[in-house]
Amino acid sequence: MDIVILLAAMGISLLEMTEASAIAVIFYGIYHTSKSYLYAIAGVATSLIPALIAGKFLSTLPIDYIALGASIILFYFSQKLFRSARRSIKGIKRKKEEKEEGLVTVYAVSAIEGLEASLVVVGLMAFGYFSALIGVGVAVILVIVLTYIMKDQVMKIRVPQLKLGMSALLATIATIWILEVFLNLNEIIAVPLFIVYFVAVQALAKI
Repeated sequence: MDIVILLAAMGISLLEMTEASAIAVIFYGIYHTSKSYLYAIAGVATSLIPALIAGKFLSTLPIDYIALGASIILFYFSQKLFRSARRSIKGIKRKKEEKEEGLVTVYAVSAIEGLEASLVVVGLMAFGYFSALIGVGVAVILVIVLTYIMKDQVMKIRVPQLKLGMSALLATIATIWILEVFLNLNEIIAVPLFIVYFVAVQALAKI
């Protein structure tokens, strides 16, 4: 077993799947439906499992175009959640279709996160297939534990704040994907970027 390959596969899988998990937990806190977890699992499985089975074909996918398309979709859902948060703050009744839109968002984001993890894991498999596979398995277990921990904390947050936080998170992910395509920047800017978006939506929601 190659411990370096294992840790690398575990690291990238943990990073990407934690983002998908966080989105599922937040939507659970907003709409109180366990379907958010199922949609997150389905999204990751849609891209990750086929990649692990037939990884050599993954390199033929136009990942930049996929990332740009996904960014547009995420910005769309981000503004929808922001508007929903403003309605909640102002006491306006929410639309029935918001829950369905939220679940679609969970699936779409999770699928892209799984695809991003796949790109790295498949490359690592060429140097240690089973080590990379075990790394992914360990990451899955850790994400399950983190999800359970996050669930308890998220449920303590008021729904409007969850919506604003999710709006900022989706905008952050979308921006990172765009920056990765055009400027080759990595996710190290995720935290400061999220803070900027979160402060912005908090201020705009009060207008």
